[in-house]
Amino acid sequence: MTLSIELLGYPRVVRDAVNRQPRGRKSWCLLAYLLLANQPISRERLAELLFPAADDPLGALRWSLSDLRRVLGSGCQLSGDPLVMILPSTAVVDVDLVCRGRWDEALELRGLGQDLLAGVSVSGSAAFELWLFSERHRLNGATEAILHEATLACLAEGRINDALKCASRLVDLNPLDEAHHILLVQCLRTAGDYDGAAKHAMHCTDLFRQELGAEPSPVLQEAIHQPTINLSKTRPYSLQAMLEAGEAAIAAGAISQGLQTLREAATLARQEQNHQLLARVLAALGHALVHVGRGSDEEGGAALHEAVSRAIEVGDERTAAIAYRELAFADLERGRYHRALELLGEATRLAAGDDAEMAWIECIEGACLNDQGCYSQALAVLRSAVQRAERTESPEALVFARCWVGRLHLLRGEFAEATSVLERALQEAHACWMALAPLPESLLAEVHLLTGDLGTAASQLERAFVMGRQLDDPCLESIAMRGLGLVAIARGQISRGYQMLIDAPRISRRLPDSYRWIEAYGLDALCRVAIAQGQKAAPRWIADLESLAARCGMRELVVRALLHKARLGEPGAFETAHDMATAIDNPFLHSTIAQIKF
Repeated sequence: MTLSIELLGYPRVVRDAVNRQPRGRKSWCLLAYLLLANQPISRERLAELLFPAADDPLGALRWSLSDLRRVLGSGCQLSGDPLVMILPSTAVVDVDLVCRGRWDEALELRGLGQDLLAGVSVSGSAAFELWLFSERHRLNGATEAILHEATLACLAEGRINDALKCASRLVDLNPLDEAHHILLVQCLRTAGDYDGAAKHAMHCTDLFRQELGAEPSPVLQEAIHQPTINLSKTRPYSLQAMLEAGEAAIAAGAISQGLQTLREAATLARQEQNHQLLARVLAALGHALVHVGRGSDEEGGAALHEAVSRAIEVGDERTAAIAYRELAFADLERGRYHRALELLGEATRLAAGDDAEMAWIECIEGACLNDQGCYSQALAVLRSAVQRAERTESPEALVFARCWVGRLHLLRGEFAEATSVLERALQEAHACWMALAPLPESLLAEVHLLTGDLGTAASQLERAFVMGRQLDDPCLESIAMRGLGLVAIARGQISRGYQMLIDAPRISRRLPDSYRWIEAYGLDALCRVAIAQGQKAAPRWIADLESLAARCGMRELVVRALLHKARLGEPGAFETAHDMATAIDNPFLHSTIAQIKF
């Protein structure tokens, strides 16, 4: 038996080459929920969710289950309480491919880029409508991640026309994401269409002025005017020497000079067809662009994708693993967690036995799981990263892992554990990675804030903010500004604190490739304070938080957005938040929900 379930766009089920349609629209809703909820749910709760107005909700559920069994065929099992659905191993489900499949397979999907259950109207169930809204955003975000990876992969393979098509679809899907426009400009430049690149940048500028009342970042213009390489003027050094010189310049803070040297080395390596060194140069260039290029993730991603291809061609598994890991880091920052985890799986396969590299891989994996609210899994992975970093004397990986372990304990309300880990992370950052020090300091300050030590929190946050500003790192500035706003509120400086909280997520958006979780974390604090103060803008901030968190799959922050909606009286919001929270292993969140009274 062949079975294909398509829920994107107008839904359909194709079994044994025959289109099968359920008799009721609620059957589609039930099928989508069972496939996507990712947690067991009782029949009673499903009946309440989907058939709240029915005279016999459980009877209506039984009818829909019978309808689905007829459509899906005998190879599908639908039974038990909580209800469990088991599909044949050969079944193809479009939403699963979008979230966890290969980009080249997902591109072939009929409904890619269309809404979940398009054309299926649902009425009378506010809780299900809220869940559906969240899932539509999450799947749109997963689609963007597919198209982004496809664009970079096509660029790396020299398939410029295909890259242009994917980048154009990406812009159409989310036209207010500047990073998508930058990637399209990069594709146009690569195709030699410099006029087209300039025209699109102007179109993006006009769009942002009209829709957002703001200018795009300078990165957009920089994408048009990326420096060209004049081979007649390249230095007469060996490629190896140029690689080492470029890396040394970047390590010394001469970023633009180091990047230009690495770009020149890549051009020469291509000319000489030295794929061994080209892979290493591209990996170094991609790493630098992602970490210190300030808005250059798209150029960095293209370099890293090509590095993977070249490294695999010549059997350089270590370089390929590093490039995969750096691609995953860029996806982590942008909230493309499923794609990041897929890339980390490839990196793990290639780096087996290399404890130092595995420490970094596990750092990023743990951060992805942490951002998604998978705390127990994240803690296990991050503790392994700490152990590997200690064994291999990898101080920067150790600091990174401790930061995310400390953040995890903070989010779970485990303040003593958070304090211990973050104090060590801050001390070690001062010794080996000063550029990261504002992060553990801001997180540690929040522990002091939540435990009542406002003076210590304020001094730490001021120091973290100033250092973040000196480093020109909007993420570090943003999380410190968030904390300063909360300190001001706690001291009774309401107007000043509220303005700081408005500024915090705005600061994080200063560059198009900033860390999305920090933006969402700032929005959550802003929503909480805006509701407490009765601010008219509260619903707008909540909508921004819900959209961002759902699109990226930040499960706990989606729950918090729904709780904010519930506080404003939105029907079904509390019930949906409660359902979603059962799959998140955070006792602090559960305690918060238990204390809410309406």
